[in-house]
Amino acid sequence: MRRSDQRYRVWIDGPVPDIEMPADVDLVRSPAGAEAAIVGASEPWGDAACRRLPDLKVVVRRGIGFDNVDVAACAAHGVAVCNAPDAPTTSTAEHALALLLAVSKRLKSAERRLRDGDGLVGTPASVGALELDGRTLGLIGCGRIGRRLGAYAEALGMRVLAHDPHLDVAPVGRLADLEEVWSAADIVSLHAPATPATRHLVNATSLAAMRPGVVIINCARGALVDHDALLAALESGHVAGAGLDVTDPEPLPAGHPLLHRDDVLVTPHVASATGAGVVRLLTQALEGALTWLRGGTPDHLLDAAAADPAVDRRLRTRSD
Repeated sequence: MRRSDQRYRVWIDGPVPDIEMPADVDLVRSPAGAEAAIVGASEPWGDAACRRLPDLKVVVRRGIGFDNVDVAACAAHGVAVCNAPDAPTTSTAEHALALLLAVSKRLKSAERRLRDGDGLVGTPASVGALELDGRTLGLIGCGRIGRRLGAYAEALGMRVLAHDPHLDVAPVGRLADLEEVWSAADIVSLHAPATPATRHLVNATSLAAMRPGVVIINCARGALVDHDALLAALESGHVAGAGLDVTDPEPLPAGHPLLHRDDVLVTPHVASATGAGVVRLLTQALEGALTWLRGGTPDHLLDAAAADPAVDRRLRTRSD
């Protein structure tokens, strides 16, 4: 049973928003000595980190994707892992919608032309903006963020096709296989995790199967897109534009050609970084960490075996 005066050492790997911390939390400046680490999506967490941090009991990914956390390696060291998948949904879906609209409406090139003194010179055809009403959005992955973006798209009058191997019923639009999404979508938006199976899911072959003038949106993981293939499809005109909040590598080198195209908008992995989103990410990550440290089972524990009482005792006794 937890003592009423027990306190927990928590390290957060980035700026901490101005929120009221729980009374039993001591924020520490370094992961050394921390019992809980609340981490982002870049630095790796696994065997080496656990060996270096003997007091660590739980790692919490501040967000959804946990491809930088080796769950099995952490469990082998008696360290639980959880994430906060509900926290970034609203902000990230809104950002995906913003990229979708900005690229479809050619806002980057329109702003550049005005700034350069071209004003409104040119015909609507030369501007190339896309009217979205009646167009088809293809969602690759229809979890929290994908289904929210799909709802936004339907409000704009778009038809939604969703491909998600984990679903039997579409929460928005209708389910479709990959081939139908590639061939029918005017806009393809990626919301899948980064796995060996999804690496370079958007590649030369899949891009060639898409309809001419397609727009690609990626707010998931950069590794889902083969950037060389995307660049070639943009240069040929087969792909009309792309909106990328994630890239591979991240960030792209300053001279990368994707950064200097009017038909591509790249943001630096900031889709969830609204004021409300940052607070929600930290609050829900803290909740998961403290639930574990206080003896409970977090809602989003990533190693299901850790909920087993025998495993639970092994994890808890590491540095109690």
